[in-house]
Amino acid sequence: MIKKKLIRIGLLSVMLLQISTPTVAEKHVLPPIEPVGNIPVIVPYMKYTARASTNLVIDSKGNATITASIDGYKGVTDKVSINAELQQYKNRRWIKVTSFSDSNNSHRIRIYETTKVSKGYKYRVVTKVTAIHNGDKETKTITSSEQKY
Repeated sequence: MIKKKLIRIGLLSVMLLQISTPTVAEKHVLPPIEPVGNIPVIVPYMKYTARASTNLVIDSKGNATITASIDGYKGVTDKVSINAELQQYKNRRWIKVTSFSDSNNSHRIRIYETTKVSKGYKYRVVTKVTAIHNGDKETKTITSSEQKY
């Protein structure tokens, strides 16, 4: 009689552990992994920012197109902002050429701007994105690849 009770308790315990395990696993989110060269690097998880990017394209006529975006989490992120700065490499240092800013009381925003650049230099865009939730700010700075014109 005691043996049967112990077996039942043991089986019930195993069943309860199997039922509760998936809910614990669902709440645990692994940080994203981004490759750098051939080496995977774990990227820190951001609470209010899902994605952020910036890009620079310079055409053969010297038109530089700057794009930047931030996507917060819908229903979590209250406000987002972008400050994108076009920089020129001159005299062994990066100097500001122009900048573009925008903000939105939503969870996402995009910037798409075009400006002229001078020939014979390297350029890049340094973008600061901010996501806000209930007054708590989260900021990330991202830099585009360098483009020569």
